[in-house]
Amino acid sequence: MKNKKAVAIFMLASVCLSACTSVGNSSNEDGGAVTSEPIASSEKSDNSSEISVDTGYPITLVNHAVTSSNEERELCTGSYTEIVLSDEYKEKYPKLAEYVASYNDNISYEIPERIAEYASLVLEDTFYEDAVYYDENKVNIARIDDRLFSMEEQYESFSGGAHPNHATGSINIDPVTGQMLRLDQVLNDSSVLSEAIRTELEKAYPGIMEEVDSFYYQGEDEDPDQFVQKLKDDTYTWSINAEGLRIHFSPYEIASYATGDLDIVLPVKDYPNLIQPAFQMSEAQDMTKIVTRTEAEPIKVAPKESDPIPESVKIANPTWKSYKAEGVVAGTDHITLTKTKEEKTDFLDTEVWAEKHGFMQEGLTHEDENYFYSGVNEVSYGNTFQGLQIYDTNMEKMYYNFDLSELCDGPDYEEERVSAQNQFIRYATVVDNILYAELGHWGYASEEPWSSYIVAIDVNTNELLFRSEPLVANAGNFKIVGDTIICGYGFTAEPDYIYLLDRFTGEKYDSIPVNSAADQFQVVDDTLYVATYNTAYEFSITR
Repeated sequence: MKNKKAVAIFMLASVCLSACTSVGNSSNEDGGAVTSEPIASSEKSDNSSEISVDTGYPITLVNHAVTSSNEERELCTGSYTEIVLSDEYKEKYPKLAEYVASYNDNISYEIPERIAEYASLVLEDTFYEDAVYYDENKVNIARIDDRLFSMEEQYESFSGGAHPNHATGSINIDPVTGQMLRLDQVLNDSSVLSEAIRTELEKAYPGIMEEVDSFYYQGEDEDPDQFVQKLKDDTYTWSINAEGLRIHFSPYEIASYATGDLDIVLPVKDYPNLIQPAFQMSEAQDMTKIVTRTEAEPIKVAPKESDPIPESVKIANPTWKSYKAEGVVAGTDHITLTKTKEEKTDFLDTEVWAEKHGFMQEGLTHEDENYFYSGVNEVSYGNTFQGLQIYDTNMEKMYYNFDLSELCDGPDYEEERVSAQNQFIRYATVVDNILYAELGHWGYASEEPWSSYIVAIDVNTNELLFRSEPLVANAGNFKIVGDTIICGYGFTAEPDYIYLLDRFTGEKYDSIPVNSAADQFQVVDDTLYVATYNTAYEFSITR
């Protein structure tokens, strides 16, 4: 099954499956439509075609209309764009051809599947009883040369609610390697980016910066300048043309929905050092001579009911003190850690640290070999979730739906006491049918000392197996090796430690002092990598 998360963030997974499409409509050399009869779509389950396209253009964009109806009426419509490269371009850019094939494979599955699901939701909509939902994806090609293949994906959908939602994303590929390029990889002097964006936004939309600045919420460890943070997070929608760097902001991205889309260009003539010379263009491309559009025969899909969502299970809070359920027995497969490397700096950038070692930074929303974890029921800004939904890795079926609000904030059964600070789930993972979760708050221990726990829940019985002692875990993640939980706690003017807990009882059996609070843990074979605020550590693991 294909990954549903991919389309939502405009980053579709790479699976090498060639695809091409029969078409009937094309454009002339001036870009105007030339009408002919649509060619029937293939009856293959992935909606891909069997016959190569030969329009005479390097790139053909094939629009696939999709519809879902019952016996009474049309329920949902939509479309997606298939990208077809000419044989010449496939031979010239084989890695790009692989990426395009994987994109086509995913989008041809995702959109019809979602339209079938939306169609079933229409029948349950009692507010918009006669509504027709829709889900549209449209691709535009902005550039194709030896340095960049740039595509823009426009998404619009309506599935009930006050108004439709729409957004625009970009995908920029090195056509030679087939690898995605981040914006910071094509910039020469990124220090001028933020001020340039502010200048061009204010120039194009006078007075806009007051709203843009007030709309930004700075999360923990985030840059106070949102445009600097967006570069770090790689969340810009961008392309480079002959004029300069084009940046697009969708509704809700940096301003309210009512503000609408914001589109600016940072001209090369005004910012000559912004873009690396290798990615600058000496002259504009005539895309009407490179790209043409055509229509395929509409695809009909039957309404499909989604799998039922498991009811939310609230886990009770017996006490704020350390707790273990009756009959719980400690494990025997414990590890020990021996420090092998310590590199101290003034500040350790965990993003750089992770990239250096080939790691992904982890937080609550993440994926492991078995599950995808998603937080729900946010209590304040900054990913402070008290609920947890756990899916298969394709996010097609929800297995578990937990409400940990009482474990986070109380009251507990023992004293009926409520937490002085909103606590939330920092990280969670399931191992051997046990859900392990890290609960805590943003502030000092003095603000709420009964916090920063590891808890364990049997996912089959929904029984709380243990709550560790407080103040043992406030890092961005933790790791489980054998019968050991590796976690860490620290804060300004508070002791900083790595702790080893038994994974069946939550009891602490070892403490390792560190220079500053741990943020990320990663395990590779018998090596533990730890990123703290100012020090990178490595430990050998003895099992």
